[in-house]
Amino acid sequence: MKALLTFLSITIALCWLANCKTADKTVLPPAPAATPDPIAADRTRYLDRLRKELAGKEKMQADSVFQNLKKLNKVPVGRLLNIMDRWGETLGVSCEHCHVPNEWASEVKQPKEITRQMMSLVERVNQDIQSIEAIKSERAGVSCYTCHHGEAKPARRPK
Repeated sequence: MKALLTFLSITIALCWLANCKTADKTVLPPAPAATPDPIAADRTRYLDRLRKELAGKEKMQADSVFQNLKKLNKVPVGRLLNIMDRWGETLGVSCEHCHVPNEWASEVKQPKEITRQMMSLVERVNQDIQSIEAIKSERAGVSCYTCHHGEAKPARRPK
């Protein structure tokens, strides 16, 4: 039995090596390029334009540059744009999901108010987590990604 296993192992190894020599001569086509994410590209286009328009104002307080900020009004403009980009990535959406382009203060779109309420929810949950004695980590907490995983509407159960 041991001799048979040794023979089979050697035979398999030789067949594999023979195929490797043949495969070396074969030219494989290049791997297809990754498909660009159109939503991320859209977000980048808006944010690049805003960053260009706001050049030199990145460190200014957001409410001195933007109108109708009900949350994040005290953060620097540059940080606010980074936060918005991160939220878009986390929810898999573009700026147009919450905003009317070029009318950023508009309240027409409901997701803008939902986002404000979700921010408050995340703040409350993160405060409550700190009061759980069994969790000793300073890094314990939740974020938008905890539930959303790149989807605008979080799944109620795993897919």
